[in-house]
Amino acid sequence: MLTIINPDRLTGYPFFYDLIVFLEANPNQTLRAIKAHFPEVAKKDHFIDQYIKAGYIERKDKRYQANIPYLKKEEEFSFDRLTFIDDQSSLYNSLKQLYFKTELSNKTNQVILEEKTDFQRESLTLSNYFYRLKHAYHLTEEQKELYQILGDVNPEYALKYMTSFLLKFNRKPKVVQKRTDIFVKAMLVLNYIKQDEDGKYELLLDFDKENLVFKK
Repeated sequence: MLTIINPDRLTGYPFFYDLIVFLEANPNQTLRAIKAHFPEVAKKDHFIDQYIKAGYIERKDKRYQANIPYLKKEEEFSFDRLTFIDDQSSLYNSLKQLYFKTELSNKTNQVILEEKTDFQRESLTLSNYFYRLKHAYHLTEEQKELYQILGDVNPEYALKYMTSFLLKFNRKPKVVQKRTDIFVKAMLVLNYIKQDEDGKYELLLDFDKENLVFKK
């Protein structure tokens, strides 16, 4: 079954996915048959023309069929790029075993937050959270929990406060925070920090003090 990774505006529209799945199961359809199968979709002609121009659908002798450039080799995969893949394939299972490094920085200090993520950015990381919000992608259940705390926060604003808090661990192993704000709550959910029995916070990230890099 088709899975679209990092869809753009054209391929992220629900009709695109539904139409491709339909044409893959039922190739060489007429426009009339397509319209009959999707009576609820408005502007079908417009969307189909766009898909043809992009090369995702072929039209020949008034017949339509899918023409999706599926990923064929693991080495062809590029993180954060639009990718079409069959989620029943061995290639898909191979990619699920891979992890990619992401980095977040900010303008307030030189701190870098380094995290690892799966190829679909479903892992609970701050980078994935900001990425999915930016592109208006659906959040995973874990990411939704983070959304309940942070909402649609400005990344630069959030990183300013989070990294400033994390830098306190450069001076001492435990940090006292009288008031638990949303950023501290978020870092608890992200497993950046934990709270001990005395209410003090301990760092769970690896901290490269020389380069100011926090690694998860």
